[in-house]
Amino acid sequence: MRSLIRGTRQRRRTYAAVAAVALTLSVSACAESTASASEQAKSLNVGSTTSLAGVGVRNAIASGKFTDEGLTVKATAIKSGNDAVPQLISGDLQIAQIDTTTAMQAIEKGIPIKIVAAAGVQSTDGADGDPSTGSVLVRPDSNIKTAADLQGKTLGVPAINNQIWMNIRVVVDAAGGDSSKVKFIEVPGAQAVDVLVKGDVDATTASEPLASATVAAGKARLIHSTDIAGRKGEPSSVYVATSDFIAQNPDSLKKFVSAVYKGQDEVNKNKELGKKIAVDQLSYKTEQLAKAFILDYGTKSIDPAQLNSVAKTAVKYGILTSVPDTATLLANIQ
Repeated sequence: MRSLIRGTRQRRRTYAAVAAVALTLSVSACAESTASASEQAKSLNVGSTTSLAGVGVRNAIASGKFTDEGLTVKATAIKSGNDAVPQLISGDLQIAQIDTTTAMQAIEKGIPIKIVAAAGVQSTDGADGDPSTGSVLVRPDSNIKTAADLQGKTLGVPAINNQIWMNIRVVVDAAGGDSSKVKFIEVPGAQAVDVLVKGDVDATTASEPLASATVAAGKARLIHSTDIAGRKGEPSSVYVATSDFIAQNPDSLKKFVSAVYKGQDEVNKNKELGKKIAVDQLSYKTEQLAKAFILDYGTKSIDPAQLNSVAKTAVKYGILTSVPDTATLLANIQ
């Protein structure tokens, strides 16, 4: 519980500090006009996760999709959206991949960022027993059999009030449990399985390929993925940039979006390519990926209705105070 409160307070302090700095930078930059196409940024530093969710943008880099558009793009590892947003505001990153609810939270709190493209999308319809990019795991001998059984249990998650936390609450409630009675504690992704095996938590969440490798090794059992029933295709993570950067570099961002969608589409059509990129670009070992689930990535403009669906769920579980106007979320770079 102390970890939950500490993590929530830290996020509030981070968002408040970033919003104050962002306001200052926005005011100072408001007089600047959009640069001509030739003057716009051609080198982009993109913050991206080192989980398999970061394979899409790295394939676009490796396959030369950005080079074809006249861009030089570098992927920089980030731990979370909360780490990425301050780096966007400072200019250390031009674009960042963060989970959709974190982006919505930041925008609601006044941080001047907007969504420019879809990164990862929910890859399944959330059926019981179907693996996906995120999993809820228990020990093999656990008496937890369904998502409803998580009620009253301690569950490790990477962060409170993010997309994974929200999705698990939806899954538990849909299964007939009461997600408000699940004891969520924050556990870094690298330690997710260790705390489960040691008995520090009753269940844990793990991303790919850690989840599939752990299940294959017989160290854990899959209860449910972190996908919500009927939500296949909804954006689970998005690429964001500051409003100022978007206003000053619309042509460069159009090229980024075009290239990243092409790179992500290649992985959607060839999951073995995704595994190769994970080995070559993210230093995973081939054996780690033997049973890995490679998620689907965005390949087209985000449907505002899907964003509204995510937002309504976020309001229900207290992540947002109200459903935002889609115009405040999406960058206008068409």
